[in-house]
Amino acid sequence: MKFAAFNARCPYELGDRITGTDGQGHTITDIVALHSMKTMTVRFVYELDGNGKLVALIPEPQEGAGT
Repeated sequence: MKFAAFNARCPYELGDRITGTDGQGHTITDIVALHSMKTMTVRFVYELDGNGKLVALIPEPQEGAGT
């Protein structure tokens, strides 16, 4: 098994309010960081309004530091 580390900054915090593409307001209730060993990138996906579904608010991944 390989060891990996990443350093990425999420642009949102739990409880932040955002406006969706539907024009309605939503609250961020969970944040998940997806780290790719292959591409060495980190992507954030978000749960909105506690509905259990994860959505991408910023489609492009951030560069991460990995070893």
